[in-house]
Order: sequence, then structure tokens, then C-alpha cells
Amino acid sequence: MKRFIITLTFLLLNYLPAYSVVQNLDLDSIIEVALEQNQDIKIKRLELDAVKKDIKIANRLQNPQIQSNVVIGNVALGNCSQAGLALPIEVLKRGLRKKAALENYSLKETELKQFEHNFKLQIMQAYFDVLYAKSVYRIQEERLKLFETLVKITTDRPKHSSYEIDNLKADIQYATQKIAVNRAHANMLAKQFELNKILNTGNQDVMYDTIESSLLDEDWKFLHFKIPDYEFLERTAFKYSYMIKISEKDIAKSEYELKLAKNQRIPDVEIAGGYAWQYHRNANPHYGGAFVGGGMNLPILYNFTPDIQKAELFLQRSKANKKAYEHQLKYELKKDYNIFKYSAENMEYSKQILADSNKIVELSTKRYIDAKNNYSDLIINANAHQEVLTQYLETMSRHFYSYLELMQDIGHDILIEEEIL
Repeated sequence: MKRFIITLTFLLLNYLPAYSVVQNLDLDSIIEVALEQNQDIKIKRLELDAVKKDIKIANRLQNPQIQSNVVIGNVALGNCSQAGLALPIEVLKRGLRKKAALENYSLKETELKQFEHNFKLQIMQAYFDVLYAKSVYRIQEERLKLFETLVKITTDRPKHSSYEIDNLKADIQYATQKIAVNRAHANMLAKQFELNKILNTGNQDVMYDTIESSLLDEDWKFLHFKIPDYEFLERTAFKYSYMIKISEKDIAKSEYELKLAKNQRIPDVEIAGGYAWQYHRNANPHYGGAFVGGGMNLPILYNFTPDIQKAELFLQRSKANKKAYEHQLKYELKKDYNIFKYSAENMEYSKQILADSNKIVELSTKRYIDAKNNYSDLIINANAHQEVLTQYLETMSRHFYSYLELMQDIGHDILIEEEIL
């Protein structure tokens, strides 16, 4: 299965340039493109437009009814025929229904903003994953160059038996490293396709890629964030969190729906009017005139008690959801805060380790060329450096993911847009 995926990836890579133009953009530009062109967001916005129509639907007036009562024959003696209009009128319901619809629209609008916020974080992670894969690919390529150099060195050495063995080892390790390079290359391509899948712009003629070549050269700003105190983060979360705002709007909507359910018990009225006349051979042809009428529905057979109880349960549920979320949010923030704080500290250690490891590899390679240490020592140092590079990228990855988790739980763009960190 893995071979099939790798083969398919290479086939896509070969055919893609003939049909797509690769655009290298920075993270902010890719987020801007995604928010404008993403098909899922377009669908969400259409759904929001549909919810907006519910406001006018909720504010609708009842249509008038045409009524007539025409009597003929002997029954018309002393009785009149009638024709006119009747207008049903809701009492203390239409306004509440409109307010509930307005709150529902505001709730859905906030949910769309939350979706866009989470979508930004998803793009940030996918963008980082591409850079991570590019970095691994670069590390594997540099390691391949090392073994290529070792093959050349061991080939040029005097033909002693030990050097012949070194040469064979270098050949094997060079071929093995080629496999690692190909795997890293395939994984990098897969992450690039995954980024474009998430962007989902609907444009097959353009493939988006990161503007940076790797994580090893760029001085990412998130690595230098000043960590605020926990109290500041908690205040920010409780003020700007989309989830809290959604909970509050859900409570407001439920309150209006409860009031509306109670007001269903208020009888609606109906007013009518029109023209009445008598049509009989003994009746005066000028004997006719207007009539007025009225009516009222009485909630006797069904008094809407189940509707009211259901609305009360929904209101209780909305309040419980808000309270539960606020309670859990504090623990999530404390967890995210500590993970982010210690991951930032680990980044500093990791950068120093990487610098020292680079120096060791340089010295070890030079000493082997000068015949001051053996091949095994050089390989041990090279493998150790490989582990250091891998640990450095993993430390950076955990630090960045901890930042995204903190953003997720705070639940608002304020950390991105205003860069308060």
C-alpha cells in the first residue's frame, strides 16, 4: 500500500506541472486566499444567507381570507348573503418570533466566524507540516551528500584492506540513504497536496506552496513570542471566545423561544368585514349594506404545556452548556499555558544542542580526512547529528502545535491579528 501511494505521488508530480501553476506564498497570503476561495466557507456563507431569510419569515403577517355565504331560495327570506374578507391577527407572538430569529442569525454568524477561525488554525498547521516535511527532506539530502563525500574519500584512499571495507560501508550507506531521501521527498509532496486539499479553492490550475524552503533557515516569529501571564490569557479567552459567545446567544434565543411558547396560550383574534345583501323576489333590491365580524381561538383542548416544558428544558440546557464550558475552559487554558511555556524553554535548549552538534560533525569529518579518527567514529557522530536534527524539528513542532492549541482554546483571532504574544 505504501509503495502504491509513493508511486501515485510521483505520477501526480510528473503530470501536475503540465496543468497547474505553483504559487509560493507566505502564510498570511495563503490564509487570505483560503478565506476568499475555500468552497466549504462559501457553502457556510450561503447557509447563513438562508438563515437570514428566516428573520423575514418569522416577521410575516397572516394572509387575509376571502369569505362568502350566499343563500338562495326560500331560506333567503329574512336572511342575507355575505361576501368579504377576514384577517387573522396573532397576539404577542410575531415580535418574539422575530427576536428569536434574529438571535438565531447572530448565533449562526458567530458559528461561521468560529469556523473561519478554526480553518485558519488548520491552514497554519498544514503550512507548518509542509515546511516540516521540506526540512526533513533537506536533512536527508544533506546526509546523502555526506555519504557521497565519504564514498569519494574512501575511494581515493590507499587501497589498504581497512579502507576497502570503509568504501563498501560507504557504498551501502549511500544507497540506503537514497531510499530515505526518496521517502522524505514523497512525504513532502504528500504534505503539499494535503495543504491544497485543505485550501479547497476549486481552482485546479493553481497549486499553492510555502514561500520558505524549510524550518532550518527561517527565523519564525512564533519562536520568539513573549509569553503573557496566565491571568491575561484567561481574561482574553472569557472576553473573546467564540464558544462563550455562541453559548450566550443560544441562551438568548432559548429565552425568546420560551416566551413565545408561553404566549401561544394567548388567543389569536380574527376580524372580518364585507357586504351583505338579500336576494329574493319579495326583498327590496336596495336592501343591503356592510357587515363586520370577529373571532377568537381558545386554547382549551390543547394548552401548549408540552411546548412550554420543552422550551424550558432547552433553556436549562443552554445555561448548563455555558457553565460547563467555562468550567472546562480554565483547565484547558492552564494545560495549554504550561505546555506552551515549557515548549518555548525547550526550544532554546534545542537550538544550542543543534549548534554544538553541527560543530562536532564538522570537526569529526575533518579529523577523518586527516586520518586522525576512524570511519566508525565519523558515522557515530553523523548518526548522532541526525538524531539531533530530528529532535530539533520535533521540539519545534511541539512548540508550534502547543501555540495552535492555545489559540484553539482561547477561541479568537486576537492572538493572530494583534500579536499580543
